[in-house]
Amino acid sequence: MNQTNLTSFHIKRIDLLVSNLHRSLAFYQNVLGFTVKEQEKSTALLGTPGNTGLIYLQEDIHAEQPAAGMTGLYHFAILVPSRKDLASFLQQMIYQNEPLIGASDHHFSEAIYLEDPDGIGIEVYADREKESWRELNGELPIAADPLDAKDLLSHAAKWNGFPHGTTIGHLHFHVSTLAEARSFYVDAIGLAPTIEVGRQLLFVSAAGYHHHIGLNTWKGEGAVPAGERTIGLKKVYVQTSAEDIEHLTAQGAINAETGQARDPFHINYQFLK
Repeated sequence: MNQTNLTSFHIKRIDLLVSNLHRSLAFYQNVLGFTVKEQEKSTALLGTPGNTGLIYLQEDIHAEQPAAGMTGLYHFAILVPSRKDLASFLQQMIYQNEPLIGASDHHFSEAIYLEDPDGIGIEVYADREKESWRELNGELPIAADPLDAKDLLSHAAKWNGFPHGTTIGHLHFHVSTLAEARSFYVDAIGLAPTIEVGRQLLFVSAAGYHHHIGLNTWKGEGAVPAGERTIGLKKVYVQTSAEDIEHLTAQGAINAETGQARDPFHINYQFLK
């Protein structure tokens, strides 16, 4: 069991399997505002100015939609640098008449939810100041209040795509049991629990963040992992410290030669220094 919490957990890149690359690029580039960094016949790397790429798309025209009772990605979350950036993004989605599936005030952040053409869940959010995250008792709030869109939009400017400093802020997964999830993410990897709701929801993070990984059992306990050709998340690249890598390797949490790990729900990780 890992008794040492990670000092950092920076999600550098995610790999997504999509069914139609041309359609996905039209969405991620023209609708959302990502920059295409690299492109080949069936793959593309998307990013923002100043980074090497955040989202890698791989096409499989025979890829299948995840079944109702499968574990896997609930959404990936794009963290923009400021509230003004989030406001500008929301204004652009309204201008483009892009369907949204939700908009929430989580107290520690404000968030907008939508889906890509394959139904992959996406959150775009901005954090509030860290000093305001916690309640008087020191706990993080469990809140999904309606977003004050009118107030947010009052800060909007022209949207020019995701700005420098945009990152993948967190990932949220459907899992089969929180006990298995805790065993991997807390006991083995060393992320610290931040929010827990019975057997339904667990948030974990490094370095005091509200959550780097969200885990839920909303598809039912006993849900089964998605197959290799199921649309969705295929790999996560995480940057952490050399000391953390050494500790995770010594604990047997990651492969000593490759730096790779796989959670109980078949989510693949590549740890980087």
